[in-house]
Amino acid sequence: MKGPQDTVTLTEYNITVQDPVSPVDLTVNSVSSSSDSCNLTVTCSTKHAHISSIFTCDTTTCYQEGGEQSEVTTSGASLHVYLSNLSVICDHSNQVSWTRDMKNIEHIYALLTGCGSLSDGISVCVVKTVVFSVRLIIMVFAVISVHITEKVERQK
Repeated sequence: MKGPQDTVTLTEYNITVQDPVSPVDLTVNSVSSSSDSCNLTVTCSTKHAHISSIFTCDTTTCYQEGGEQSEVTTSGASLHVYLSNLSVICDHSNQVSWTRDMKNIEHIYALLTGCGSLSDGISVCVVKTVVFSVRLIIMVFAVISVHITEKVERQK
C-alpha cells in the first residue's frame, strides 16, 4: 500500500502559453516602372520580425515576383505577404490571434494601364472608348457631308 507521499504520474502535458500577436505594419517602400510594367517593393513588419516582397504589375495583372512570402517567428507566430484583388495583404497570426494590414495598389495598376476608375465607379477606359467613338462618328459625318456638299455644288 502506498502512502500519501507517493505520487504516480499518469500523464504529462507540455503547455505553451501564447500572447496575442502584435500589430502588423505594411509599407510600400518603392515603386519603379518601365513602359510595360511596374515593381512594388513592400515590407511587412511587426514588433519582432519583418519580411520584404516584390510584386510586379503589367498591363493585364499583378503577381508576386520575389522576396519573402512568409516567415515563422521565434514565438511561433507567422507573417505572410500576398496579393488579392489588387491589394497587397500582410497577415500576422498565431494560434491565439490574428492581425492584418493591407494596401490597395489599384491606383498604381490603373496608372500603368491607363484605365483607372472615376469616383462613381465608371472605368476611365470605357469613357475614353465612348469619347473616341463619338469623335470618330462626327469625323465620318463631316467627311460625308463635305463630299455631298461638293457633289451638289458641281451639279449646279
